Amino acid sequence: MTDKQHPGVEETAVAREELYATLAQLRDRLDYAQRIDDAAERAKVRIAEERRERPLVFVAGVAAAAAVAGLAVWGVAKAISKSLR
Repeated sequence: MTDKQHPGVEETAVAREELYATLAQLRDRLDYAQRIDDAAERAKVRIAEERRERPLVFVAGVAAAAAVAGLAVWGVAKAISKSLR
């Protein structure tokens, strides 16, 4: 028997390929763990490039981030100490 005797076979094969393509797109879009890993990797690359190309800006950025983190921790500690009084 050939596909000419069963015309639905070819249509089914095309529909199956379209379904597999759609499922692959959905898998890529809904795989949040992989998307987060990819974004973290891109951030690492950007940070490494910034560090290599403009070291003073990198150091200033790290210092600013450390200052903000320190202020946040200090503010939380102060709020906790007030609530314990």
